[in-house]
Amino acid sequence: MEYRNIERLYNVAYASIFTFTGKLSYDRVTDCLIKLANEIMETDTDESLWWGIGEFDEAGLDGLIIGAYWHYSEWHAGMYSNGYAALSALGRIYWPNMETGPETETGEHSAYTMLNELVETGEL
Repeated sequence: MEYRNIERLYNVAYASIFTFTGKLSYDRVTDCLIKLANEIMETDTDESLWWGIGEFDEAGLDGLIIGAYWHYSEWHAGMYSNGYAALSALGRIYWPNMETGPETETGEHSAYTMLNELVETGEL
């Protein structure tokens, strides 16, 4: 059940970020990513199964999480904002170590770019 929840939340977030058929606003995408991060933290499913989710999409689960982390590190309105809540939730499952941003020409960079475009085009 938990694996299906992770996959479902990934599919909703992916469709809203990368496709024209996605129906969530930026704020709702943020809420979805918070739920996705929390679901990953709470599940007992073997971690190796998660990273196969969306592996043939423009950004798989791993790329979506990393790209979203970097996006919210730049696009939040302070500690009490929903963007900061997303950054905190994503930070529980991804630690950037010595990295300074998403790796170029990867799914994580695609997710980062598409989230930035979603904000910049006023899809709030």
